[in-house]
Amino acid sequence: MHIMASDDFDFDDKAEWSSRNEEIFIRILHEHVKMGDLDSKTTFNKKIWSVIDDKLFAETNRRFTEPKLKSKFNRLRKKHREFSDLIKHPGFDWNPVTNIVTAPNSLWANYAKKVPGVKPYRKKGLEHFHMLGEIFSTTTATSHTHVTLNQHSPTSDDERELPENLFKARALVHVPKDDDRVDLAAEPQKVKRVRRSLDQSSEHIPKLWDKMEHYMEICSELLKHKLEKIKAKSSASTRKIEMYSVQQCVDAAEALGDVDADTFDKLMKKIMHLEWRTAFLSMNDGRKRGWLASL
Repeated sequence: MHIMASDDFDFDDKAEWSSRNEEIFIRILHEHVKMGDLDSKTTFNKKIWSVIDDKLFAETNRRFTEPKLKSKFNRLRKKHREFSDLIKHPGFDWNPVTNIVTAPNSLWANYAKKVPGVKPYRKKGLEHFHMLGEIFSTTTATSHTHVTLNQHSPTSDDERELPENLFKARALVHVPKDDDRVDLAAEPQKVKRVRRSLDQSSEHIPKLWDKMEHYMEICSELLKHKLEKIKAKSSASTRKIEMYSVQQCVDAAEALGDVDADTFDKLMKKIMHLEWRTAFLSMNDGRKRGWLASL
């Protein structure tokens, strides 16, 4: 019964929320989070929900009302938490550039049985994952990422520090799920340690993500420069071939005026190679005659 209800819920969600409307909604949520409008860091008050509804209507020409907006907000929170848990689970790798999650089929099957909501992520990861991470202040947005990019060598101390810091952050952070139960009376010290760990990580991880974005920009620039060099080298090679063409060699031999047919045939065999064409065209007329006579 639970899985059927979840499937119906997803169907209703897709029916009411197109990908464009969802993207607009997430962007508006993100703007208000950045403005500090979250009430007790968990949701918005009625006034802000009304403003969000107005903004959404202005861009989509559709009214959703506060209850539907709250419901969508909570579903996005659940999706983000499930995807965060998925990519930190041993055996799953996520490429943030292609937004593809890879894992053995058996692992996917077992995990999807326990968490049916992750099934769509076999084809494509959660859209707008990092923006949702900032909305819901979930440290898993950056700390549990298995990046599978081929990376260029770092060029600064900050960039060299990045992989190590990400590893430390992954080891440090444990984010309780919504359905976790903690006995505050029995384990007060453990609760304090978890809170302290989360507070420290929440401050540090956005900085790590900024470094990662900077690192990716540098990788992109390195690749761009490398491609430009390859293109320039190719262009130079083409110009060189054009400068020492077969036609230029033939014209130069004809200009000498006294090349017999047998020598000309031997010359044609030689100038099929760029090295011989370059050498022949670099000679003055006297050396050309001498070289032709030696063929």
